[in-house]
Amino acid sequence: MVDDIVKISRRDKVLEVVLDRPPANAVDAETSRELGKVFEFFRDDSDLRVAIVTGAGEKFFCAGWDLQAVVAGGIRDQILVLEGLRGCRNS
Repeated sequence: MVDDIVKISRRDKVLEVVLDRPPANAVDAETSRELGKVFEFFRDDSDLRVAIVTGAGEKFFCAGWDLQAVVAGGIRDQILVLEGLRGCRNS
């Protein structure tokens, strides 16, 4: 996992995920892949109940997709984060 971009910490049944990609925590392909792995980890760990996603810095939570990265690399890599959410429990 790219610890300097996507940081995770765990307290009991809570997983905290912090995006740290200055200046606006925009999601590029690498960040999308890492978030996908984090959500797969959350999905597959039956002890975890809640995942909190937040952003580092003072201005933004997340500006969304890094549009320059989307144009450069195509949209496929940008949706990987959503793949990790597939099958997450809602109970």
